[in-house]
Amino acid sequence: IVESGAKAKTIQKYLGKNVLVRASNGHVQDLPTGGKEGSKALWSHTETELPDPPWGWTERAERNVSRIIADGNRKKVSRVFVATDPDREGEFIAWRLSELLSELGEVQRITFNEITESAIQQSLKDAGSVDMNLVDAAKVRRFMDRLIGYRASRFARSWNLSSMGRVQTPTLGFVVEREKAIQAFVPTPYWAVEAFALGIDFRVRFHEKDDPLAWRDEKGKFNAHRTNDSTLANKAHEYLKLEGRLIASKVSLNNYKRSPRAPFTTDTILQSAGRRFGWRPGNTMRVAQGLYEAGHITYMRTDSTRTSASARQKAKDKIISTWGEDLVGRGVGGGKQKGAVQDAHEAIRPTNPLSELPNGLDDSQSRLYRLIWSRFIGSQMRESEWSSMKIESRLETFEKPLDGDTKWRVSPGWELAFENLDKKPATSPPSPAITEGITLKLDDKEENPNLIEDQTKPPNRYTQHGLVALMKSEGIGRPSTYATTIKKLLDRKYCNDNKGRLKSTEDGMMLWDEVTPFYNSESQETSLFSTSFTSRMESDLDQIETGVKDPVVVWDDFVSSFRDLHEKALEMKKERPTRRQIEYYERLASLISDEDLNKILDGRDPFSMDGEKIGEVIDGLKKATADVVLPASAKQLSYIENLVSTLELDESAACELVELERFDELTGGKSGTASSLISKLREKTDSIPRKPSPKQLNFIKNLVKKAELEEEAACKLVGADTYSDLLGGRQGTASKLIETLRKRSSK
Repeated sequence: IVESGAKAKTIQKYLGKNVLVRASNGHVQDLPTGGKEGSKALWSHTETELPDPPWGWTERAERNVSRIIADGNRKKVSRVFVATDPDREGEFIAWRLSELLSELGEVQRITFNEITESAIQQSLKDAGSVDMNLVDAAKVRRFMDRLIGYRASRFARSWNLSSMGRVQTPTLGFVVEREKAIQAFVPTPYWAVEAFALGIDFRVRFHEKDDPLAWRDEKGKFNAHRTNDSTLANKAHEYLKLEGRLIASKVSLNNYKRSPRAPFTTDTILQSAGRRFGWRPGNTMRVAQGLYEAGHITYMRTDSTRTSASARQKAKDKIISTWGEDLVGRGVGGGKQKGAVQDAHEAIRPTNPLSELPNGLDDSQSRLYRLIWSRFIGSQMRESEWSSMKIESRLETFEKPLDGDTKWRVSPGWELAFENLDKKPATSPPSPAITEGITLKLDDKEENPNLIEDQTKPPNRYTQHGLVALMKSEGIGRPSTYATTIKKLLDRKYCNDNKGRLKSTEDGMMLWDEVTPFYNSESQETSLFSTSFTSRMESDLDQIETGVKDPVVVWDDFVSSFRDLHEKALEMKKERPTRRQIEYYERLASLISDEDLNKILDGRDPFSMDGEKIGEVIDGLKKATADVVLPASAKQLSYIENLVSTLELDESAACELVELERFDELTGGKSGTASSLISKLREKTDSIPRKPSPKQLNFIKNLVKKAELEEEAACKLVGADTYSDLLGGRQGTASKLIETLRKRSSK
């Protein structure tokens, strides 16, 4: 039993007809979400036992498991091998399956880090039992997330915010704090002068560090090539234009080596694909998943840089046959990891290092595979060798020197593995040779020399892959959660991704600045959503996995800490009104006269009241406005304006749909004219032909792959020929195809 249909199909080819390979389609049971048990935030535990909740079926899982059992009985299965992913979540799935499938016979657990015939056969020989340490870690992780998700998220709803999370909220904090740093940034102006000769960028050195007039940025950092003196900068620029040449006064050479980097871990592949291809983490993980399930790479959720000796030997064989034995290096990626790194897996590497690019890959898979192959092969090669040159130059008529530097590669070493990915660098020193005393004529190009008047820039907003790097360095999140955590922040509208950069929304700022401080404890020096607390919890989960820590103790300590912080948060919330209370108060107060409002307030300031008192005021306002028709809310009006803009209607044309003339005549509430107008406008937008979203297309392609259909055959199900013929929207053919394919997969 594996997790996905694509993986099942690959493995079935290796094992033949006497073995049934079936897919669980991910999790089969999890914490309950429906009924009485589904409303619980936590379950009781003892001093020696973790909570034992009733595990509920995930969507369509009960029918799938029943079908697997029926297949097993019909084929007279005598043994079951549970081969879910080799990580914490995979072990949890294996545990549930081992209980659910026990009626078929002996159930054993097998794991493998790559989907190759030899790895599968070896795992069958090494079959064992479910690792309950991993299962306990998965349980505790669930219990933590459930408790925070139910209690803290409910707390956040007082601000009309949707959720808080053990990992997502501190990750949001990074984005918010960066946005605040950008807003608070005060730029420092500067002048600079540059000139190019032999393609080398020379910069005027205006000041030394001990110069009282030296330029420093807003943090006090010195930069010799910037100045506050515009007269000095203009003088340098004029003399450079006048002379048109530099005299090299000092030349220094340095030789150095660049070592190959270790094979990819999850966070480093997300960063590398982000930098090179502009891919979001979710896209990188999707492509990597496809490569893994097809048997081309090892498991892609890993913290380890370790690789097997046999894989390293194959890599060295490839290096020798391609470039020669002298390019083989000491090798990176042998031995055990240090510290608390989860080392159950290998690094991400090609399953067959001899294959530079397998057949049958699409463009995205080819790009990512080549990157993984290059990184692994390069890790087994010797260092590259480089030379650098620093040149101090001068003018005859100006006293300030100019600094320039250049570099070139002497021996490529491991960088040969990247020759199909990277632009070839300079491989020889400047020509003619630069020696002390030589005259360097300025290059014939526009704005050379160049006078620069500029100012320092605020810090950049995070890219998604940059945020992954920060999560890794701060110890929050794990390989299985990097991409999903960022997706949650975007889905919940706490962040926006604008041209590859993450910016916190108003809701995101509110959550971090107004809500999370309620969960800070000065006496205990603890903050539930701090990186240090989250990192410690992640470390505790890792140590449960390895048997170092008792899961019951970890869970009990967490519940105790959370309970104290949550109770304090609830008490603090009563001391002042929440934003939702204030907004509701202002909306109701606007519907009655000042005289009636003053009677209800009785001289009190509503914004200085505690939560309970303003609640009483709101109750009084609700009674006073019981017969008053509420106006449309700001959220309703904003949504209506967006729909109207999409439909290219004006205000009067839109309002005619509900027999009104202006938006300010709309009424609120579920039965108000604003709700009615929204429904009518949505019907119109759904009827507009438009292309399916990228998310819809990716989902369709995955479903088509699982159904083992070709594109044309799948599209024919809804009367289309190709994916490009599909229409988006809730009533479009893309949505209909998704529903049709989902029904087929559940049969």
